[in-house]
Amino acid sequence: MKIMIAYPPLEGKGSPMLTQNRQFQWYNVGSYIYPMVPAYAITLLKEHGYEVYWNDCISSQKKVDEFWKDLLAIKPDLVAIETKTPVVKQHWAIANRIKRRLPLSRIVLMGDHVTALPLESMKKCAADFVLTGGYYDFLLLNIANHISRSESLNPGIYYRRDEEICNTGPFESNYDLDSLPFIDRLITKAHLYGEK
Repeated sequence: MKIMIAYPPLEGKGSPMLTQNRQFQWYNVGSYIYPMVPAYAITLLKEHGYEVYWNDCISSQKKVDEFWKDLLAIKPDLVAIETKTPVVKQHWAIANRIKRRLPLSRIVLMGDHVTALPLESMKKCAADFVLTGGYYDFLLLNIANHISRSESLNPGIYYRRDEEICNTGPFESNYDLDSLPFIDRLITKAHLYGEK
């Protein structure tokens, strides 16, 4: 199973501060904060045998056509996107376009906005899953295991069953952070964040 964590290029007045920043802003000069939770997520997924791809177009300054070229070449089974309120509509449009171009790919939205308003995103776009709470490292692994190994979904996940929007109840905060592996800084291209 191929899984991509993506930060697609966004349109706005500067560089979007999307990763690990609770107060989203557009910066005139790019500023890139290492996205710790998604970095843990991709490392955890790799450790459990999944084929993983890190596609942070913001830190690598990729253009829109480069994002789509990568996505269509890889054809991931699961695409996870972290979103914030000022750019959620752009992410809805991207999710819808991914679904049109890769109908078998499943799309996950995660982050502050969808935690507060999970039903909104499920109704406004083609996302297959919305993760609530901040533990998307563990929850992404749970979704991957659910798809590939029929594992039950953990609390905090909204999903589609046929035409119905369902959820597994409120998210929990009882995960053992000490069980997480050391982050794979090669996969996540940590040098891009350090240089900037």
